[in-house]
Amino acid sequence: MIFNSTKMLFFAFLVFSTIISLSSNNWFGGWMGLEINLMSFIPLMYSSVNYYSSESSMSYFIIQSSSSTILLLGIILTSMSIEFSTSVIIMFGLMISLGIAPFHMWVPGVMEGLSWFNCLILSSWQKVASLMLLSYSFSSYFMVIPILLSLAFGAIGGINQSSIKKLMAYSSINNVGWIVAGMMISMSVWLSYFIIYFLMIFLLMILFNKENVNYVNQLFMTTFSSSIKLLFSIMMMSLGGLPPLLGFLPKWVIIQYMIMSEWYFLILFMVLFSLITLFYYIRMCATMMLVNFDKFKLNKVLSKFNSSYVMIITNIFGFVFIMFLKFII
Repeated sequence: MIFNSTKMLFFAFLVFSTIISLSSNNWFGGWMGLEINLMSFIPLMYSSVNYYSSESSMSYFIIQSSSSTILLLGIILTSMSIEFSTSVIIMFGLMISLGIAPFHMWVPGVMEGLSWFNCLILSSWQKVASLMLLSYSFSSYFMVIPILLSLAFGAIGGINQSSIKKLMAYSSINNVGWIVAGMMISMSVWLSYFIIYFLMIFLLMILFNKENVNYVNQLFMTTFSSSIKLLFSIMMMSLGGLPPLLGFLPKWVIIQYMIMSEWYFLILFMVLFSLITLFYYIRMCATMMLVNFDKFKLNKVLSKFNSSYVMIITNIFGFVFIMFLKFII
């Protein structure tokens, strides 16, 4: 993405609009922030070198407009004090905006046509305001089915994907299910999960962008050094939630709290679909590492690490170690 003055202006509005939604003390202010956010992100999505970006931006605009209309309807019914389940309408509108199942089908197609930078924004910053608004009107019993569907479609949908952007889209759907499950516990839990998820995809998408990787078969290329392959493997297994990597910690915390709340049925399916997600990440990493395995030597890998890679690995394991100590002690 080229940061010219126009795009920097729209990016500033993108940040400002989310702050409007978060700081608003009424539903209409939150809705207005989402609208400004949408109008700011559409120009950022377009790229002259990517022919699919215009299709993605149009699809995103239509979906978010539909979501906004439903959300506005719920807000109007709430303000008129009509005896109706207005919170359900508001939740439906926000679920479409977030890509929560069964309203998730637009996410892989939109993400496929974007640059890695825009994929990062769509998977993280664009969800902040909607997640916060959803937490205000959250109903645990109503959201159990969408949580299960998000976990299921996010896990199963990524199994046979050849496009890494679509794989990251299904991973996003799956992780949104975990974040919404965290809302059943407390705001601090789901916010902690979201921050850790953002850190993981930030590091992974920077790596994808740096190495210009868009498809799974590119990961098996012999041109990648052993250090790059090791980095890809660690990042993806962390995203899958393999202990003791960073991605395991928030899932462990959520499961621990849900056991105390006796949500045993939900925990069973959360663990099951998490294992499915972890399976295809490990399968991909194992295949990648076994290509030219005879050339893979740990001392050779470590000698080729530059300072940025060492910092990434240190931050991942160091952060996990500190957090484990915090929860154990």
